[in-house]
Amino acid sequence: MVEISENGKSALRIIFSDFLTSYNSYSIKEKLGVSGVGSLKLLRSLKEKNILTSEKMGNAIFYKPNLKNEYVLKLLELIYSDHSSLSSFVKGWVYDLRSFAKDTRAVFLFGSLLTKEKTAGDVDMCFILKDAKDYGKLQSGVAVMNRKNRLKIHPLYLTEGEFQKKLREKDEPLVDMVRTCVVVHGQELFVEVLKNVQG
Repeated sequence: MVEISENGKSALRIIFSDFLTSYNSYSIKEKLGVSGVGSLKLLRSLKEKNILTSEKMGNAIFYKPNLKNEYVLKLLELIYSDHSSLSSFVKGWVYDLRSFAKDTRAVFLFGSLLTKEKTAGDVDMCFILKDAKDYGKLQSGVAVMNRKNRLKIHPLYLTEGEFQKKLREKDEPLVDMVRTCVVVHGQELFVEVLKNVQG
C-alpha cells in the first residue's frame, strides 16, 4: 500500500482529468496552493512511488499518470468516490442523484452548481446510458425531480461510446466537464474511459 498525501491525490486528479494540458511543477503549484519547491518535491515523490511517469522537454519535466499501474487506476476510483470535501448543499444533490444509479452506467454532476451552489441557474448533469432505450425512463425521473426542486436539472444523455468518442475528438464542453465534475456514480467507467482516451 503506497501512502499518498491529500496534495498528492489532488495532483493526480488534476493531471489525470485535465489530460490535454501538460503539467510540470511550475504549472501545477497554484492549483495545489503550494510553493514551487513543494510542488517539485510532491511530483518527484509521486514519480518515485510509480504513480506518475515523467518526460523531459527542454529544461522542464512534465508528468502524466502511470495508467499501466493497476494501483493508480484503483486510487483514482477512490479519489472520485470521495465526496467529503463537498459542501453540504452539493452533497445533498449527490445523494438525491444517486437515485438514477440503477438506470445508468454513470452520473456526473458539473457546471455552476459546484461553484455557485444555491445561486446557480440550474443543475448540469451528464447521464451515461446503459442502453438507448433507458432514455425515456431517465427523462421521466428528471421531470419528477424537476417538479420537486427550485433548481432544475439540465441533462445531457450519452452512451459510453459517445462519451469516449467526444473526448477523443477533444469536444470542448465535455473536456471541460471531466476536468471539474463530481462523479456521483460510475467511478470505474469514468476512470476507464479517461484512461482509454489517454492511452
